[in-house]
Amino acid sequence: MNIGILKKGAVLALAGCLVFVGGKALRAQENSTDFQIGEKFQVEELAMGDKAYVIDYKTADVTGDNIKDEVVLVGEKPFSENDIFADNLTVIVKDGKKNEYVKATYEGLCGYEGELFVGDFTGDKVNDVMVTANTGGSGGIYNHMVATFKDNEPAVIFSEKDNNGVKFTGKYLEDFKAEIIAEDLNKTIIMDLSAHKDNYIEMGIYNDEGKLLTEVEPWSNPFSKLEAVDFNLDGTFELSGVQRIVGTCNADPISFVDSIWSFENSKWNIKELKYTTYLVKN
Repeated sequence: MNIGILKKGAVLALAGCLVFVGGKALRAQENSTDFQIGEKFQVEELAMGDKAYVIDYKTADVTGDNIKDEVVLVGEKPFSENDIFADNLTVIVKDGKKNEYVKATYEGLCGYEGELFVGDFTGDKVNDVMVTANTGGSGGIYNHMVATFKDNEPAVIFSEKDNNGVKFTGKYLEDFKAEIIAEDLNKTIIMDLSAHKDNYIEMGIYNDEGKLLTEVEPWSNPFSKLEAVDFNLDGTFELSGVQRIVGTCNADPISFVDSIWSFENSKWNIKELKYTTYLVKN
């Protein structure tokens, strides 16, 4: 995880402003302009490198002083400026009052067509920042991050471990059934697999009478969809997520899990969770 106020080891004179040291944030150049999506991120004092590009951009108060800030999603495009994939995605906030920069990210945050969402997830009436990016893999998985920037003190409150959602494990049973365990909730589900019957017989997993011929251990993927929703209509956003439970491989989904998460007591808590099964699958 990489959060904090950006610093330098020297005092520099830059276009009539200073870059302070000793724990103070870098002060942006007074003649800087709005950031443009698709263009290189060229704030010299941040030293983001020549492969850093603006992936998405918003203006909103995220520090809590009622002055709009510039919220920039920056990522490294490894091959060319036309890439839709970006590595090392980082949210950089330019404070609208102090012209200071802070940033938030976590290791491994990357993906295609990254997007920003700004809204209050913690209930403190200060906007937070959410990042969404498609991993492009066969599991349809997206990477996400939620970070707070209140009082110019960034903190990541939704990171890679949260992106795993609820962990499901299990095993296939006789008679075209599966035992699915929601490990985080200590609950067990017996799932009907009869909609997959013909395919599983053809694959040699079951015979015609429903006898299990080979062991299969289904598993759950991280979120394939995660959206901000004001579930309680109280002005604070929750997260609405979708995960897939797959059987033999990612191309063999056997269930979809929908969940609602609320940030309470400094952690994400499940408010609702439901699963679906197939009645027919051709």
